[in-house]
Amino acid sequence: MSPAPTDPNLGKTLDGRYRLDHLLALGGMSRIYRSMDKRLHRAVVVKILNDNFASESTVRERFESEAVIAANITHPNVVSIRDHNVSDNLVYLVMEYVRGRNLEQVIEERGRFTPRQALSVLEQICRGLSAAHSEGIIHRDMKPANVLLSDTGEVKVTDFGLARAASAHTQSATLVATLSHVSPELVSGSPADSRSDIYALGIMIYQMLTGQLPYTETNAAALMKHHLDSPMPLPSDLVPDLAEDLDELVRWCTEKDPEKRPQDASLLLEEIIQIRSTLSDAQLDVGAEDLGGIEDLAPQAFAQMPTTLQQRLDAMQREREEEREQLWLERNAAQQEAGYELDDAPADPDRTTVIAAADATEVLDLRDAQATLAPPRAADPGSDPGIAATSVYSRGDELESTEEHCEADEAPLSVRGQKRAQKQAARKWRKEAQVPTHSLRQPRTGTQRFVITLMWILVVALVAGAGWFFGRGPGTIIRIPSLTGMLQSQAVAQMDGQGVPVRIGTTYDDEIAIGRVVDSQPGTGENIMKFQGIDLIVSQGPQLFAVPDVAGKTLEQATTALAEVGFEDIKTTEAYSESVKEGEVISSTPAADEKLPRKNIITLAISKGHAPVSVPSVIGLGKEAAKEKLEAVGLELEADEAVHSSTVEKDLIALQDPAQGTVPYGSTVTVNLSQGPEYVQIPSVIGMDVEEAVTTLESAGFTVKTHDVFGGFGQTVRMQSPLHQQAVRGSEISIYAF
Repeated sequence: MSPAPTDPNLGKTLDGRYRLDHLLALGGMSRIYRSMDKRLHRAVVVKILNDNFASESTVRERFESEAVIAANITHPNVVSIRDHNVSDNLVYLVMEYVRGRNLEQVIEERGRFTPRQALSVLEQICRGLSAAHSEGIIHRDMKPANVLLSDTGEVKVTDFGLARAASAHTQSATLVATLSHVSPELVSGSPADSRSDIYALGIMIYQMLTGQLPYTETNAAALMKHHLDSPMPLPSDLVPDLAEDLDELVRWCTEKDPEKRPQDASLLLEEIIQIRSTLSDAQLDVGAEDLGGIEDLAPQAFAQMPTTLQQRLDAMQREREEEREQLWLERNAAQQEAGYELDDAPADPDRTTVIAAADATEVLDLRDAQATLAPPRAADPGSDPGIAATSVYSRGDELESTEEHCEADEAPLSVRGQKRAQKQAARKWRKEAQVPTHSLRQPRTGTQRFVITLMWILVVALVAGAGWFFGRGPGTIIRIPSLTGMLQSQAVAQMDGQGVPVRIGTTYDDEIAIGRVVDSQPGTGENIMKFQGIDLIVSQGPQLFAVPDVAGKTLEQATTALAEVGFEDIKTTEAYSESVKEGEVISSTPAADEKLPRKNIITLAISKGHAPVSVPSVIGLGKEAAKEKLEAVGLELEADEAVHSSTVEKDLIALQDPAQGTVPYGSTVTVNLSQGPEYVQIPSVIGMDVEEAVTTLESAGFTVKTHDVFGGFGQTVRMQSPLHQQAVRGSEISIYAF
């Protein structure tokens, strides 16, 4: 933006130090000027509160307190605060001058960013913002205009806390935040916290990926309603080739409920690093053919302000010369008004001059000196130095005397002419009096001149070498940038580009991917000379540990053994085992001796003992055969009393308990051996009625078959078969009734 010619502050110097040279921006709250710190001769930015804010004592007090808070954020990705004060009723803040453009201008010029470019810029924004969030400082007005991209590729966040100062003004409600990036909770009147900054960052991610805002309405009420109710559009709606992870990132940051967003910038930073490491090069470089790479984001350097030390010194010298010229013009104007002769050139108060004899002693009238001093004579080379001084005075008197005689021959001069002639004579005398008439030392030999010349050359070379060494060479002081999370090749290239030697070390890290920088020594923000170099600690990924063999151990013993190695996340399952006792570890998943990071989960299978077994039938087997069959499935045999059996031969198993089903492994099966059939004496039932006879025979263990003779007219048993002998229990007895 070009400076406004009617701005009353342009050219003004605040507190005799900060000269306002160029109007950079106008805001609803302040004016921003590119300025020159005349004391340190460096470019700075001065932000001056507008009059309607500066007149409010509450705003001024809060502005000063916020300036102090913001000044304590020391981070390479945050614009540093240099000073703040009140001068001529102007409340101002002095900040670091960053050559480049703000993110809003870059988005307008480029249209949109590639995912790689957007994530790179966003990573640096989050690093600066997380430094503020860790100190409890909330930005409250995150937007692209408050993010600066320097011509060296650095990204810096500016304007911390100023929106909070504006909130003290009675009519500043619309200035507390920018409506295009305001969070739903601020629209509804809730206080801001770190999650409000995250919401604004989500809008900025959408802008960088698409080149436009998600909500394009200009009406304030419509914008606020969108932030409160409307679902957030996704970047892939406008740029179809974008990865789904980027849509998820925008959706996560712009959740309407603050509890569902990242809680601060440090958590968002971790997610950004993770996304960069997981996306492929093709996904990261969508549109790179037209939009270029990360290096194409750096704006071209501006030439309006001196940048190098020599340029600033040259500018300082020009300012001095202009001041002397102005002083000379003013003095000559005053002399002309008084009727005096004008000086030929402006006086240089910094020049080196030879003090003449008249300047070194009290001022004497030249005509009196001519009468008292001896006439000039040749000086003896071996004479005292005082003779040379006498010669100088004599020559000066002689010159003045000659001028007086010349003037006497001419017509009488006016008073003004006499004064002019007197001044010219005095000036000429001083000039001639400084030229010695004799040399008091022996001329130097050729060898002496050579030695002196050589010494001067060495001195000049040493001074020039020192200037180069500490100005642009290895002795130049630089600040270590933030390198954490960068690829090793990128970090090395960045430091090599600044002439800083890089030494590589490695370490294990559970969070940072292989080949990325974990830390640097010296650390971020520290100053070093280039030749000292920097140590980069590069991640080897997580350290791998072998899983110990815990099979056969109790759960307590296995947990202790795993904890000694570093595995503390342990889960258990249960399973039957034919070989491992109940309560002991069968196996682990991952298996023993497998190498993995300590944060992995180890699952232990705990034995419930042998699985239940089905009971086999051993009826009809001999005792030994039955025992072998039961032991084969893990059961034991126990023999009980022998029993009579009409179906199973003697000494074979007639009964077993249990006879079927499943039982726990190791259970006992009880068996009864057969004694063979049981023989019982058949009782005689002849002469009994049929009913009584049947009852008697069944009680003796027999079955009865009744035969009716002659049609069943009689009910008395007349015959039975068999009779008067023994029979197997259960045998059938026939009776005949008539």
